[in-house]
Parts: sequence; C-alpha cells; structure tokens
Amino acid sequence: GVRSAVFSPFQKLGLVIIDEEHEYTYKQEERPNYHAKKIVDFRAQLSKVPVVLGSATPDLVSYYYAKKGIYEHLLLTKRPMSGSHLPQVEIVDMRAQLQQGNKSVLSDKLREALLTTAAAGEKAIVLLNRRGYSTFVMCRDCGAVLTCPNCAVSLVYHAKEKLMRCHYCGHTEKIPDECPTCHSRRIKFFGTGTEKAQAEIAALGPSIRTVRMDQDSTMGKFAHEDILQEFVQGDANVLLGTQMVAKGHDIPNVTLVGVLSADSQLNLPDFRSGERTFALLTQAAGRAGRGSKPGKVIFQAYEADSKILTMAATQNYDSFAQEELTARKELGYPPFVDLLKI
Repeated sequence: GVRSAVFSPFQKLGLVIIDEEHEYTYKQEERPNYHAKKIVDFRAQLSKVPVVLGSATPDLVSYYYAKKGIYEHLLLTKRPMSGSHLPQVEIVDMRAQLQQGNKSVLSDKLREALLTTAAAGEKAIVLLNRRGYSTFVMCRDCGAVLTCPNCAVSLVYHAKEKLMRCHYCGHTEKIPDECPTCHSRRIKFFGTGTEKAQAEIAALGPSIRTVRMDQDSTMGKFAHEDILQEFVQGDANVLLGTQMVAKGHDIPNVTLVGVLSADSQLNLPDFRSGERTFALLTQAAGRAGRGSKPGKVIFQAYEADSKILTMAATQNYDSFAQEELTARKELGYPPFVDLLKI
C-alpha cells in the first residue's frame, strides 16, 4: 500500500518492507503530519518484528546508520536478469549547444539517439523533472546559480517582490543585471514544460510516437496503466514524463533514457537537493538496458561539470555518500543533527 498503509490494523504483524525507502513522499506534509518510516520503526519495536528498507540509492541517513552498525547492511551486486549490464551514460553540456545556436530543449546527441532507437524498433524514456523549475536564477553562459552566502542552498525567486530569498535563513538579494561569476547578461529563470518537450520530440519524424505521463495526463482513473500499456505494447515508442517515469518500471525493450535538465533539481533550496538529484538520475538511468540489449543514457545539463552528475553517471553510490556526508558534517545537517520544524 501507500504510506497510510502503515496504520493497517494487523493482529499478527510479522514483517514490514519499505521499498524505494529513499523517497521523500513517505513524509506527509499536510495534517495529520507523519513520516511513514518513523511510524514503521515504532510499530516494529512494539511488535518486535524486522523491517527491510530497500533502495538502489538509500536515504543518506539510512546509509549512515548501516555503516555505523545500527542497521544491518545487505548489498545486492547483480541486476535481476542475468546478462543485463549497467547502461553507458553520457553527459551533454547544454551551454555548448546554446553557443552552437541550438535553442531546442533537445541536444543534437539526444535527437540523433531518439531517431536511431526508433529505427531499431526499440523504446526510449525521456525524463523532464519539472519540479525543479522557475524557482532559481541561473547564468546560461557559465551555469552559475545564485546561492545563499549563509546556507549553501539556492535562492528562490519571488516574482511579487522581485527579490531572491533564502528559505532557510531569510537572506534576501535583488536580481543582478549580470552574472556575478562571468559577467554575462544571459541570466534568467528557467522553464520548459512536458508539453513543449513533447511537441519537439514528436516533430522529429513519423517514426517517433510519443506518449506523455505527468500530473495533467494521469488525472483520470487507470490513466497510469493505460499510458504504460500503450508504451509496453508498442503503440508508442517514446515515453515522456516527470519523475513518475523514472521509478521502478521494468520494460525490457527500453534501450535509451534521456534526461532533460538533469541538474535542475540540484538548484532547489534544500540541503538534500544533491542527494535527490543523484537518486533520481541513478533510478532513471536504471530503466535502460534491463533486457539483453545494452542501454544508453544521456543527461543534458547546464552544470555539466557538476560532481554529482559525474557520480550519478558512473552510478557510484558509495563515493557520492562519503562526499555528501563529509559536507553535511561540516554544515551541521542530518544525520549529524536533527532538524525540527515548528
């Protein structure tokens, strides 16, 4: 079940499994406020039963507890299907594309890969993580994002006051006329929706048949299943959507995954933005090459040299976790402190 299933009135509870335990959706923001993982801990102690937390990209707090010996650490080293390997990942620098005159949301590499995949009778998934849009200010020449001098998170643009504000300490700044790093005047807010991206992909040619999966297209009953069926059965060969297309799908004929604005979530005003970006990109890349055919993944980004993107490209969770934990210790963020929202 979903997170509320944690309250199910079992008489003889014997085991609790939390799949994709890194997902922040286990926390309910509206009333009653609760975090399903905390409730599971409490119920498991009361019933004296084991809990299994499963994820390819564990929550850093869980990983830290596992390394400390508070949790037992069990490592899976193989993919479920024998013969399938991790896909080859390439990072495309969209700053260079812009300088070459390509103003499309698709890089030349991704455009070419989509056409090749369709011609081979294979499928592609394109992820556009729209959650990270229109909240931050970025230079399109050097990729610099304006951040808070106190908290090391991005400043959020507030249109009404025409100000940038830090959502942690309240620090405010005016929007500069030029980039403080490279002095370019191409400094702007971001915004591309899934509909615009779908139109550009569909315009590639008759061999491309797209289907879209986002909040707007999945409002109807059974809409998720209908869209996935259309994709699985071959009526569509490109599945485009927000985060929901990156999670858990096991479709053998998917050989290409493209991520538009792979770095957009890096710039959300949250100390976990690096962790969430790494998890999303690793999970998205994991959708390619799950059958016998090799997979290919293309990350498009303006901050193409970001260390987090490089580590997600090699799917190296351990080195990412060690770096991130070192930074969190210095800055006083969880798991080294507890944060309380009052």
